[in-house]
Amino acid sequence: MKSFAVVSGSFVSVLCVAQPVSDVCRYPALGDVMLCGRAGRAVDACIQSRVDSSWARGAMYEEAVTAFRTHWDDLRGGGGWQNEYWGKTMLCFAGAAEYTGDPSLQRWMLEKTHAFLDEFQQPNGYLSTYAKEDFLRAHPEDPDAKRHWCHNIWGRKYTFWALLELHRITGDARALEAAQKMADHLIAQLKRLGLTLDRTGAWNGISSMSILKPLLELNRLTRKPQYRKLADDIVAALSAEKSDPGALLHNAFRKDKICDWYPEPGFWAKSYEILSCFEGLAEYYRQTGNRRVWDGVNAFHRHLVAEEMNPMGAVGLFDHFLNAANHVNGMVELCDVVHWIRLNRELFSLTGEARYADMIEESFYNAFLAGVTRDGRWGAHIIRSHGTRHLFAPPQTGMTEHQCCPDNMMRTYFDWAQSLAAEHADGALLLLQYCDSSIRLSDASIAVRGGYPWSDGPVTVTLDTPRPRRLRLRVPAWSKTFSVNGIACRSKDGWYELSAPSGRSAWTLAFDLSPRIVEWTAREDALPPSPQHDNSVTDIGRYTVHFMEWYTPEMRGMCRTAGAARILRGPLVLAKGRAAGTDRDETLNATTVRGGGWRASLRRGADDPQSAGVEDVWMLTLSGPHETQKVVPVSDYASVSNIDNPSNWFSLWF
Repeated sequence: MKSFAVVSGSFVSVLCVAQPVSDVCRYPALGDVMLCGRAGRAVDACIQSRVDSSWARGAMYEEAVTAFRTHWDDLRGGGGWQNEYWGKTMLCFAGAAEYTGDPSLQRWMLEKTHAFLDEFQQPNGYLSTYAKEDFLRAHPEDPDAKRHWCHNIWGRKYTFWALLELHRITGDARALEAAQKMADHLIAQLKRLGLTLDRTGAWNGISSMSILKPLLELNRLTRKPQYRKLADDIVAALSAEKSDPGALLHNAFRKDKICDWYPEPGFWAKSYEILSCFEGLAEYYRQTGNRRVWDGVNAFHRHLVAEEMNPMGAVGLFDHFLNAANHVNGMVELCDVVHWIRLNRELFSLTGEARYADMIEESFYNAFLAGVTRDGRWGAHIIRSHGTRHLFAPPQTGMTEHQCCPDNMMRTYFDWAQSLAAEHADGALLLLQYCDSSIRLSDASIAVRGGYPWSDGPVTVTLDTPRPRRLRLRVPAWSKTFSVNGIACRSKDGWYELSAPSGRSAWTLAFDLSPRIVEWTAREDALPPSPQHDNSVTDIGRYTVHFMEWYTPEMRGMCRTAGAARILRGPLVLAKGRAAGTDRDETLNATTVRGGGWRASLRRGADDPQSAGVEDVWMLTLSGPHETQKVVPVSDYASVSNIDNPSNWFSLWF
């Protein structure tokens, strides 16, 4: 493998020949996992709506194909992203085929894919909705070129990625051949035009350079030097010392906050695309052993945890990195949740550290589930901490059946399913998550039951193994106590290890599900809304006010003016809301319990919680200083907020 130089500030390192890095933990195959209970019902509903329905295989799929005929992206839209929808749709179909093992779905996918390739892939390999093949960036002489988007390569990435996944799942040679032709065309095109990927697309190449992840998947399959060379070029561009937003790996080592890296963070600090690049960088480390890249990925993750954790359990504000941890009016794009989970999955598999599983858990149960409609057909564009409804995704960029986030969301159900357990390199089995499920891992089977995290009862874990095994249980960082078969246990580095003989063994686990008051220190956000969004975002408070009311005019005046507190039960963020039976004034205007001296306790609420619109209602008793006490009905945040109704008030703030 070639070496190359990375320059970062005063740091200059010539990277020596390195060896690929093996994962510390191996996830189960998706087809070896079955989600049960509430999560199982949710993924089944999503598959039914977005894969198996006549709408999914009819109008939804056909509109994604039609985009390759109409060329709206450059002939009408100028810089649209209809280009991404066929790839995203087929990535979800492919995941569903692997999860369900449905052979008829596989046959349908391949039939449609071959017809798609026959009609649209050009002899030179080009496959895009953009009629103008060489439209890869705005004209450099355009005085406002940076704001003229071009998603030609961004959209090709999703088509390319889907073809690779279809090949992986079905073994279809035609899909792999088509993906290679796309990659070969891109490499030849860049050479012919004298361009590098960081000089294409949007946001100084960040959107284009996110192709790194699927490109490395092709490299793994073929080991052709041209693919590794393009990956090296991307990493060199991300690492170079330069003062533009495309130098993500270089910037990761900076001490200042992400939002301070750029003079206009509301334009440049685009979280979805940035997270996608770092997912690719983690894979690059896996394939090359490049330690500088690995250190940069970890440095960036530390930035996210310190600066960008939002109250919904994900990262970012709206769809940018704008110091979300310092803002009480939480908003996050569903695609950012998807890729935050994916980045943590990469880091867990490479390290085996329990904290990444903790982050996946909180993000899935709160931010993600809040963003998916109950029937699984659609989802939110922006998920909010409080108000009347999320910004449920409107069809965009000239489409009627597609939007960026709902097209992406099903992948998270499959990522979650594979994140439930793993096998460590030392031979131990790891149980990472405790939702009801059945898992086949190596020669062992694990069954988890108990209704976690919504139930009050214990979790039962059953292991069937033909030989003695060690089973490590993740002890969530939020649980002050943890017991196995009624005996209190102490964890080490977030794990507790059991020894299991051959045959069947079962254990009963109990966690500390008592409510926790977690203060959220945030500045005031409520400011007079600006009449027009200001991309400079010199005042992020006005930015949040503006988007509080975007598409949801009934939310005028709902911007919070000060910090508050969250209350969590296990991994669940609790929330007040109409669906839980909390009145509007208490939900949106109650005095905060922030400031110390408050205690919280829970008991089950109505005997028939379905009448309140959610599956679980708790009566929350808040006891404060001077013998102050009040009782309010609450539920989990996702359940009270995933309702697209302008009269549905909710808030996770107490």
